[in-house]
Amino acid sequence: MSVGVATRRKRGTKQPTNFARAAVLFALPAVLVYGMFFILPVVQSFTLAFFEWSGLGPVGDFVGAGNFAKLATDDAFLAAIAHSFIILGVLVLITNTFSLALASLLNRPLRFRGLFRAIIVLPYVLSPLVVGFIWVLILSPDIGLLNPALEAIGLGALQHAWLADPAFALPWIAVALAWQWNGLATLIFLTGFQDVRQDLLEAARLDGAHEFQVFRQVIVPQLAPAFTIANVLAAIFALRAFDLVYVIGGPLGAPAGSTTVISTIIFGTAFGRTSFSSDINMAYAMTQGVAQFLLVGVIAVGMLLYFGRRERNVR
Repeated sequence: MSVGVATRRKRGTKQPTNFARAAVLFALPAVLVYGMFFILPVVQSFTLAFFEWSGLGPVGDFVGAGNFAKLATDDAFLAAIAHSFIILGVLVLITNTFSLALASLLNRPLRFRGLFRAIIVLPYVLSPLVVGFIWVLILSPDIGLLNPALEAIGLGALQHAWLADPAFALPWIAVALAWQWNGLATLIFLTGFQDVRQDLLEAARLDGAHEFQVFRQVIVPQLAPAFTIANVLAAIFALRAFDLVYVIGGPLGAPAGSTTVISTIIFGTAFGRTSFSSDINMAYAMTQGVAQFLLVGVIAVGMLLYFGRRERNVR
């Protein structure tokens, strides 16, 4: 009897060990690739930010914090940060209003609900390049859809060359990014609606609460985890936006630099802002990248702390 028990215990101790060894072996290739193509370049970028280097030839002299001091007075980079924060504001506003309302609507037993959900999520799964080209076509003054639509409903006086006007180009880029982002935000809130406790809803209705009161005081507090995820990801999405912005505004942030964002400024610094540009500075681009990395990290951690406190208060 004791021998059998000892044997079973012995086998029981070997099985977790074998499983752990197999898990490590399966994960090792992915970890090595991730470390080689992500972790190592990130570490090198932090190091090279303290040197002079054009990107070609050997690394130049050590300049210490000189690149970061230059960054603090770089008007183009500071303007790009401001533009990125404008986009962030639009995305957070859309996330907490339109996406939430759309998720609430799609959570109801509608006919063809599955089809509607697929249509809503479609813009997010499209390539940002494709989304950018779609919006360029929509806003084009010659072959676009927006100006003829305004003419058709009697608002022809509002027709405009939208992407050629510095006052409208960045807002339209923010709208395009929000249109793409809305799909994932809606999906996150839809997932949150599945965790709403039905007994609390029934209790609130029995107490005479109106539907808006039920939504605001019962449903929204239970969506706190969804708010956390959606807003943090929206901040990361906005502050790292590149492809769509590049398609619409190009490396120079046309028109007149009004559509530059952090990522396009970094790209222009590293590889030149025109096809034949020789004004490239890879080390300074890495400095800008480090600043973007820290900015995204601070904003994301700040939002996690804020929304995390709201989650704890709900509990």
